[in-house]
Amino acid sequence: MKNILIITSNKNIKSKYYKWITSYIKKRKVIFQIVHIEDSLNIDKYIKKDTLLISLGGDGTALKCMKIAWRYNLLFLPLGHGRVGYLVNTDKDFKKIFDKWLNNEYKFIKRKALLQNKKNSFPAFNEIVIIKNSPTRLLDLILETYDQKVKLRSDGIIISTSLGSTAYNYSAGGPIVQNDIESIIITPISPFTKFPRSIVINKESNIKITILKNQNFAIQFDGVVEIENKLKEDIVYEYSLSNKTIKLLEDNTYPKLDRFLNQILR
Repeated sequence: MKNILIITSNKNIKSKYYKWITSYIKKRKVIFQIVHIEDSLNIDKYIKKDTLLISLGGDGTALKCMKIAWRYNLLFLPLGHGRVGYLVNTDKDFKKIFDKWLNNEYKFIKRKALLQNKKNSFPAFNEIVIIKNSPTRLLDLILETYDQKVKLRSDGIIISTSLGSTAYNYSAGGPIVQNDIESIIITPISPFTKFPRSIVINKESNIKITILKNQNFAIQFDGVVEIENKLKEDIVYEYSLSNKTIKLLEDNTYPKLDRFLNQILR
């Protein structure tokens, strides 16, 4: 039996949009549960074989729910009113997408995550950021890919997926890459040494970043700090795209580049 798990915030539960979505699901007589985003760590009891995971909010809520979809191998539908970005579907899309899912006529697109040291436990769907924790000192890094090494002094470095190209990567001056192109984008943050504004490499690439000793740094996964360190010796991290994917429920698989550009240029 089909069932739905909706993850949202207290703010969105009070919205007209939330009431419209849930009333339509009730009308179609589909069982659903509501979990607040703050309580989403304890959702095992709501997960079943055919659960459709729906996030209701902006791109931040969608990213948190993508990690849940990843963990439980769930089909995922992000909905909401994100001001900037193209992770979420609008209310205009919902009925058509939902009805096709209900009738088993749906389409989905697959998205890979960025992994650090090939660990599936910390997937990043937008970007992984290595950034300085000291306000006055730059980070000294060594970037290596395809057996080629480049030294970099900067405030940090952004390693982004194509999906995340419109997030921090874009703010730091990186390129917009259509989200159906599997690639890795490397963008420095305020570089001091000469370095290209960005480098786009293919989906098979492996990137090694050496953080030189005696530096205070943090590593963020989709905006969440997971690692903070100051080591007495050099440390090397490896980054690559995952083999595993998540499935995003979509009416069509075309890139949403126009949605993003219309938002930032209006």
